[in-house]
Amino acid sequence: MAVSHSSEPEQEYRSYDWSYALAGARNIASLPALVLLSAFVGYGSVTREAGMSLAEAMFSVPVTWALPSMLLLVAGIASGASLLTIAVAVALASLRMLPMTMALVPSIRAPHSKSWHLMLATSFVAVTAWVHTLHKAPSLPPEGRVPYFLGFVGILILGAVTITAVVFTLAGRFPPIVLAALYFLTPLYFSIMIWRTSRDFGERFAMLLGLVLAPLIGLAMPQYNILIGGIGAGFIGYGVHRWRRKRGEAAT
Repeated sequence: MAVSHSSEPEQEYRSYDWSYALAGARNIASLPALVLLSAFVGYGSVTREAGMSLAEAMFSVPVTWALPSMLLLVAGIASGASLLTIAVAVALASLRMLPMTMALVPSIRAPHSKSWHLMLATSFVAVTAWVHTLHKAPSLPPEGRVPYFLGFVGILILGAVTITAVVFTLAGRFPPIVLAALYFLTPLYFSIMIWRTSRDFGERFAMLLGLVLAPLIGLAMPQYNILIGGIGAGFIGYGVHRWRRKRGEAAT
């Protein structure tokens, strides 16, 4: 009897339940997904302006699959940088996904998961899918978590490729004011996602302060306004976080 009881968990999770992939795909209508896909409206127009072909623009979406890295790719192509320089820049930008991947893997791993299963899944880690899956995973059975993540990411990639292709094709017919509005959608997406994923007052304070400092610094040093404003706001926000935590510890 002892042997049969010990073997039940192994049989229970011997395969993934791929019906959860469809459940993940249904979240294409969720607010985070719609906000992300709206950013690709701007990406489609940016790739056209950079001189990329339609095939290159579409191919860059699933291969890179992180808007900051994709924008670096487009900027490198537009500036005429070498392929090595572009590859290094994109790789360095993608390093920020490593802590996110380390946090996601324990949340989606099933008892039978193999390393290559998790490597395949985490190849598509990006902010939207990461935040959504971390929130949803605890309510899913272990055998449904990897399929759910892949279903959600897969529908996002399909939607992003489709929007990129449509906007790329039609961008030449848009008036300049519409193109300017499309460009604005990408930074708007990042601002919304940063605010949504912030869990501490210090993080949100740093974001708001950065939005104020960057334009002010841009009046004097337009080439470095984002760098200086971002670093300065980040340090100040971290200081505010430490001060609030110490004050809370002293109160207790």
